[in-house]
Amino acid sequence: MAHAHSRSASGPLAPGSTKARRDVRRAWLWLLMLLPAFVLAVLVGDWLLSLQGYDNSDETVPLGATVLAGGPALLVLVAPAIAALLYGLRARRHDQPAGLTPALVGGIAASALVVLNVIALIVSR
Repeated sequence: MAHAHSRSASGPLAPGSTKARRDVRRAWLWLLMLLPAFVLAVLVGDWLLSLQGYDNSDETVPLGATVLAGGPALLVLVAPAIAALLYGLRARRHDQPAGLTPALVGGIAASALVVLNVIALIVSR
């Protein structure tokens, strides 16, 4: 018969487990990827606009073309923040309190980026 104390200290639910610490590191690393994601999102958005026959010098780009180019670019931009949120929450679920900070930063960053891009779209119309 197994006892409650027979569980390994490095199990997935043990406080400070290897998996939980690894998730915290991954969450912070994903947050570091926000800058390269921004550059990549700009390139993706510009490329998708150029595929539709528009460039940055065009004064007025139709809403449909803007959404077709901006949607995928926005996904590229927020992906690292969402990954940081998910890894941070998973670390928190495994009783690693250090996962809360990157989770909050990732969630706030993703939300802010989406809101700012939607506001920019509305104001530019």
